[in-house]
Amino acid sequence: MTPRVVDALGTFCPVPVEMLARTVARLAPGDRVDLLADDPLVRVDVPAWCHTHGHAVDVAPDPAGGWLLAVRVGAGG
Repeated sequence: MTPRVVDALGTFCPVPVEMLARTVARLAPGDRVDLLADDPLVRVDVPAWCHTHGHAVDVAPDPAGGWLLAVRVGAGG
């Protein structure tokens, strides 16, 4: 399955996490969401949110600038 992409570029905390949460709520365990964001706090906020809600996340710099956070939806929904 192709991951969904959430473009949060140009937004700041807490907006990227809120956008991610709305998308994840519509997905099933095992689905993937790619979050694009340039707020440096997403490197801390998104992994913390994922840990709290039972999701896995990989964080990598986005070649276009900002960050690409690949979130795998867990059973925690």
